[in-house]
Order: sequence, then structure tokens, then C-alpha cells
Amino acid sequence: MNKKKYNFAIDFVIPWVDGSDLKWKKSFNQYCPKEKQKSIDITDERYRDYGLLKYWFRGVEKFAPYVRKVHFITNGQKPDWLNINYEKLNWLKHFDYLPADCLPVFSANPIEMYMHKIKDLSEHFVYFNDDLFLTDSTSSDFFFKKGLPCDYAISNIQKPVRSVMRNIVLNDLTEINEHFNKKSYFKKNPFKYINKKYGKMNIRTIACMLWNETTGFQNYHLAQPYLKSTLEEVWEKCPEVLNETIHSRFRNENDVNQWLFRYWQLCKGTFYPINPKKDRKYFEINMNIREITDAIKNQKYKEIILNDALCKSDFEYRMNAILHAFESILPEKSGFEK
Repeated sequence: MNKKKYNFAIDFVIPWVDGSDLKWKKSFNQYCPKEKQKSIDITDERYRDYGLLKYWFRGVEKFAPYVRKVHFITNGQKPDWLNINYEKLNWLKHFDYLPADCLPVFSANPIEMYMHKIKDLSEHFVYFNDDLFLTDSTSSDFFFKKGLPCDYAISNIQKPVRSVMRNIVLNDLTEINEHFNKKSYFKKNPFKYINKKYGKMNIRTIACMLWNETTGFQNYHLAQPYLKSTLEEVWEKCPEVLNETIHSRFRNENDVNQWLFRYWQLCKGTFYPINPKKDRKYFEINMNIREITDAIKNQKYKEIILNDALCKSDFEYRMNAILHAFESILPEKSGFEK
């Protein structure tokens, strides 16, 4: 029997902001309501620039050569070293694809909600944050297999803590439960929700079967593969909450986020089950710095996450160590650089 071949373009999408830019700071402070200053996340960790971005691009070129195009989203900012004429780069500004009445925007949620409107975006694309790096060779089936996004449908329950992020996830789940019946999608694709690749993590899903509604899914901070048609479908089915979110200049508890698209794919069964911990590793930069740099230098994983947790006293030392580690595996300029 001949195996079906899947040939399709894969794009990467990555938003970026240089929080050290004085013009950006002035705009942020101009639009940020003073009465909400304390509740809006404007920490240094979210906005500071490490100088690691060029290694993200080098990693894409070396470890994911199958990528057709990188859609690099900014508010107009551009690193001095960026080669905007490179054929694989689409440098676009918020006003290139977001409605004018949404701008300026200082939340990732509207930027994510409208990704399907990016000109020339392929049906199969992967959404990255700028703290997610490729550190070893990947093939296209690292993100898509049999034409489907690689993902994991491990059930979870939201923690009973008060936070803007928790409310956003609950908003995502409200839409999911309005459009999907948990028993129906389990019955249709049982082995996508209970799968040997998940190992002990299946216990979470079994425990969540006590609830008739979808209580949530495990969310690991990883690069996220999507089908553009999924975003288009969610916009068709949930226009009210999506429109409210894209007009939310700053993140707030009434928003939804890109996980709504991910949950939609999971509930429809339009994904290929994987073990999310295989070939991927999450680090916070205040963790053991030797473990982090060894993982990079020895290419122990295909994808690593360098989350900028609170780290102040020795931040510069740690970032220099990480920069040297990346330089050891990615010393050559990519086509994305001048």
C-alpha cells in the first residue's frame, strides 16, 4: 500500500517588541490608563530585549530549512541587523494586517487573534514567541504530521486563583463548551485524548472525565502549529468575543487568546498526538545556568524555551553565558541578517 504523501508549505510567525525603545515607551505610557497601571503587566521581563533574536533566525535557517517564509510582526520596530529584503522574510507592521481602529496595540492577544489576515500566510504555520528557540535539526513532521498540527490533548483543570490570565483561559473554555460536546469529540477520536505517547499524563485526562464539560487542556509553553483555516472558522463561529479582544489595547480579563484556536483544533480532532516533553525543554533563566548552556551547546533538545523569570542581580552574567552558548552552535550569519 502506498503511503499518502503530504507536501505543503510551512510558515513561521513571530511577534517582537523592543521594550527599551524610548518611542515605544512614550506611546505605551500615553495610552495606558493610569487607573489600570498596577494591573497591567509592564514588567521588564516581558519587554526587555536580550539580543538573542538573531539566534532565533539563525536557528530557523539552520535547523528548519523547509520553512517557506517567516512573518516577523512588529509595531514598526526593526533590528539594525535585519535584512528586510531576504526572500524568506515578511517583515510586517501591526497596521499591515490589523484594523486601524485597533491601533496602537500593547497586548499580544489582538496580534494573535488576527494572524489569519497576514498576507501570503500559508495554511500550515507555526506560532512562536521570541523566547522559543530551535537548537537542533528538525524535519517538517516536528510540527505537522499527516497534514495535521502536532499537539497533545491532555486534559486539565484551571487552578482556583484570581488572575487576568486565568480569566482569559476561562473565556476560551466558555467558547469551546458552547460549540463542542465533550462526550461527542471523545467518542469520535478516543485515542487522540487517551494516548500512550502521553504516558502518565493520561491520568489528568481520566480524572477530568468526572466533568461533562471541557475543563481545560494542559498548556506547555511551546511553539504552536496551526491551520489557518482553524482561525477562519473560529472567527466565523465566535465573532463577538474575537472582535472585543482585537479592540482591547491592553490585555484584560474579558479577552480570549490564541489558545482558543488551539483548543478548537483539539476538540475537532484536527491534530496529530505527540509527547510534548520529547525533544523539548523549558528553562527559566534563573535556573541552573550550566544546565541551560550545556543544553544549548550539546544540542540536547530540538526546541528550548528560555522564559525570562525574575532575575535581576546576575541577569547580565546569565545572558552573556547564554549568548556565548548560542554563538557556539550558530556562529554564522543567516540570510535574515545584513
